[in-house]
Amino acid sequence: MTEVSVAFICDHTYALPTGVAVTSLICNRKPDTVYDIYIIASNLTQADIAIFRAFTKPHVKIHIIEASSEKYRNAEHFGHISTATYLKFELPDLLLGLDKVLYLDGDVIIQRDLAELFDMNIENFNAAAVKDIGLIHNVHNIKNYVNTGVLLLNLKRMRKQHLPATLMETVTSAKDIHFMDQDCFNIVLKDSVKHLPLRFNCPCQFLQQHKNEYPLDFINTTFKTDYASWQALKQDAVIVHWITHTKPWLYHDVALARRWDEYFHQSPFHDSLLKRRSVKLYAFIASQRLTNLVYIFFCYWRQRGIKFSLQKAKRTLMRSLQRM
Repeated sequence: MTEVSVAFICDHTYALPTGVAVTSLICNRKPDTVYDIYIIASNLTQADIAIFRAFTKPHVKIHIIEASSEKYRNAEHFGHISTATYLKFELPDLLLGLDKVLYLDGDVIIQRDLAELFDMNIENFNAAAVKDIGLIHNVHNIKNYVNTGVLLLNLKRMRKQHLPATLMETVTSAKDIHFMDQDCFNIVLKDSVKHLPLRFNCPCQFLQQHKNEYPLDFINTTFKTDYASWQALKQDAVIVHWITHTKPWLYHDVALARRWDEYFHQSPFHDSLLKRRSVKLYAFIASQRLTNLVYIFFCYWRQRGIKFSLQKAKRTLMRSLQRM
């Protein structure tokens, strides 16, 4: 049997997507893989914790480690990202019994077994990660800037180099910390990161949304791949990562949302009501002038709204007559 240690950091807001990620991890497990899953819990409810514990099976071990992100309350905060993400710095100290762990953000789905990724040799590195294609050009001028949503961490080496303390100091000492923990990891680790293939942290939605800016040829050149089509890229993805605010539990029409839905319906959160919007509609509205939107609304109302109102009035009148 192959034991694979996986860590997630989760607060109550991310309990549902993290539960879906764990579901996808377990669904794609090979028979000889045993997952040791560590949930770093920041302000989870007891109900949330009970749901995560219910994942426990002979081949799946669940460990709940409670940790507070209160010390980071004044740290740089970016958009939709919780300050709980800074707890990544503390993984070497929170997981003292481990020499190595695979960290995953909650906004991912896993499409294949992760033993291959976990078994990669990073003895001479502090971490292994995938380059962030959207931040090739960054304010810190880091040549191979990586995305920290998927991190294979050499915890033993990080402890010897006292990196948890260094990372925490960087939050306040470094300038232009826009992407929170990700900037700090890139500043501190620099050349001690082994670069992973794109398939281990594939931002399908981001690449689809910006396909004119990052065409397939550019992706192949950057990651030394040979994808013949966007479909081939999606099918090759071992870990799919929604790296922007357009998450599949918030928008029903993002890339691979139906794939995410499959795991959602198999997860313990399947009875949860998702209040989702359309990212395509949002983009359309953002691209239009106010006068265009008023005109489109008027045309829609003229074609359907008046008819709908008359039908509603007729139904109301009929119900009133029936009561008489």
